[in-house]
Amino acid sequence: MLKKVLLASALSFALLGASAQAADAPAAARTPTVAVFNLQLIMNDIPQTKAVTEALAKEFGAREQELQKMQQKGSQLGSDLQAGKYKGDELVSKQREFAQLQSDFQLKARALQEDQQKRVSEEQRKIDIEVQKAIDAIAKERGIDLVLRGDGGIAVYSIPELDISSEVISRVSAAGKAKK
Repeated sequence: MLKKVLLASALSFALLGASAQAADAPAAARTPTVAVFNLQLIMNDIPQTKAVTEALAKEFGAREQELQKMQQKGSQLGSDLQAGKYKGDELVSKQREFAQLQSDFQLKARALQEDQQKRVSEEQRKIDIEVQKAIDAIAKERGIDLVLRGDGGIAVYSIPELDISSEVISRVSAAGKAKK
């Protein structure tokens, strides 16, 4: 009885294995297609990157100028204090002013840096989504099975014919123009 159960089990495993191989045969016969892209090239060439850079410079320009003025004032005041320009009560007053200026500068600089990082991340996320949509569309249209990053990412070498970077740049650029 045990021999019959083992024989039946072995036979069913053999049949399952054969049917699985037969089901995979069409997929195995098809050669997978691969493409690569260069993210640095894409980000450098799409107009959205330049537009975001300009917009953020405008958005934070006034605060950066304010910090530069504070830094110049602090440098001048520090030089005057080191040179011994002030005496008595005026010296104490200028030292307090200098300490307050340093404290204000550090607080504003940290706030500016945090705000800039947040905004850069937000804008970068938007651009990343556009690039990914373009890559997905190209892969779907061409029947590409695998897309690799070729700029220090996963792919170490590829032939130029596999590179879809220029097509991604064209699509993302066109998408940016369509939004305007």
